[in-house]
Amino acid sequence: MAYISLYRKYRPKKFSEVVGQDVIIKIIKNSIKSNKINHAYIFSGPRGTGKTTIAKIFARAVNCLNFKDDICGECDNCKNKNNNEIDIIEIDAASNNGVDEIREIRNSVKYLPSSLKYKVYIVDEVHMLSSSAFNALLKTLEEPPSHVIFILATTEFNKIPATVVSRCQKFDFKKINNKTIIERLKYILKEENKNINEDVLNLIAKLSDGGLRDSINLLDQILSINEENVTTDQVYNLIGELSDIEVSKLLETITKGDVKELLNNINKYINEGKNLISIVNKLEILIRNILIYNSTDNYFDIEYENILSKFNKIDINKIFELSKNLFELNNELKKTNNQKILIEIYFLKATLLFTNQLNYKTKVCQNNEDISENVNNNAEFNCNNLLSNNDKKININNALSGANKELKNEFINKFKIVEEYVSSKDYNSISNLLLKSIPEVVSDKNILFTFKNNFEVVLFDKNIEDIQKFINMLYNKKYVVVAVSSEQWIDIRNEYIKNIKAGVKYQYIEERPKQKKATKNTVLQDSVEDIFGNDYTTI
Repeated sequence: MAYISLYRKYRPKKFSEVVGQDVIIKIIKNSIKSNKINHAYIFSGPRGTGKTTIAKIFARAVNCLNFKDDICGECDNCKNKNNNEIDIIEIDAASNNGVDEIREIRNSVKYLPSSLKYKVYIVDEVHMLSSSAFNALLKTLEEPPSHVIFILATTEFNKIPATVVSRCQKFDFKKINNKTIIERLKYILKEENKNINEDVLNLIAKLSDGGLRDSINLLDQILSINEENVTTDQVYNLIGELSDIEVSKLLETITKGDVKELLNNINKYINEGKNLISIVNKLEILIRNILIYNSTDNYFDIEYENILSKFNKIDINKIFELSKNLFELNNELKKTNNQKILIEIYFLKATLLFTNQLNYKTKVCQNNEDISENVNNNAEFNCNNLLSNNDKKININNALSGANKELKNEFINKFKIVEEYVSSKDYNSISNLLLKSIPEVVSDKNILFTFKNNFEVVLFDKNIEDIQKFINMLYNKKYVVVAVSSEQWIDIRNEYIKNIKAGVKYQYIEERPKQKKATKNTVLQDSVEDIFGNDYTTI
């Protein structure tokens, strides 16, 4: 007998064998028992979550002569496979998506079932039908004969026209949780008299992303290795992907700017047949997790937090820029025939983000000349090296130079008014951001805010002009604002206290006037006047 894939061999044949969709099963069973069966259903959800399987069970259940809480498996309708094949019609919409195929359905629905109570049409991947095919199906779908039931299964519900959705009862299939997947895999292993360690089962569940069919398929592949102690590394090699630890090492290589190691890694991935698109996807996921990790607490498990903690000092602006580059690379990799060169170029470009930056060491601000000085990478520097903007340093200095406790108390007392703008359409995002801040230093002209996370500081800096206008409107006074993280503030405050005790005075520094960009006409006029002189030039 030919080998049968595990996912086919262990495909549920009764409601009691289905896992992970308890609510849907309960509703369907109750509707059959109470004889409240709808004429059309839509089963939508991710792949491998049981849509087609439950559709097949449902088709048999409505025709079971002794249905109580599940298919009996003993009555004539349950036993007669030939009749089931005639009256339960499965259609693949991906290859039968035209008007002619739908016309054929319309012509056949008027005929009674050969021996069953209901004729059931299961249309898989229904979103693949053309617009004209959907339109041709509408009337039949709305008023089919009483002996006909339609079950439309899809992974892309958004592509189904609203006119079709409104004629059907919809069930949303959810991803199956890892615990349920592992339990099902253990059941299959027991039936197959096989054994796999818990770490590999956890990895299979994680990689399947809620799809039970994918997890069983992967288990099938792993069992073909025919080894007792299969490791997680073997699983990653089998599917051509990198582990979380390997992805984090790759990101470390990029952020360190180690070009030699980076190129060696790319060659290694290609020689081992790794999926380059998958590697880029995993890097994007890691970056997303780094941003979340820097913004929240206790979101990830301990093991994964150990990976993320390596990047808690990373420049958030650089991470945002890297994310854009990876998104662009992901799109380009799908179009090119030479992925190696493309990924090398983009990864080398990524290293420049982290190596072509100057680090600054903050000094006591007494005049414009000694605000900062460039230092090499091995030097000690303040504020976690994130205050690389001279204007920001000036604004911090100015806030400290005129710091006044009474002004701060007055500002904080009125700061509660920000809450009133949370529901405002124009100021919603600004007010929400400011409510996460603490006004640490207030002078007559300057305010220094602190935020718990660097991520919020980046958002503040990106919207600083709008925030400044908003605060000036609230207080009817012109302020210059600046923001730092709580961690940076500790360093700034300690240095301030140290300087004050040493008798150093912070002096206010006038803002430098911002140079206006020369307009096109100005550039043209300057050039013409240089050639012909003022007397002969009119613009």
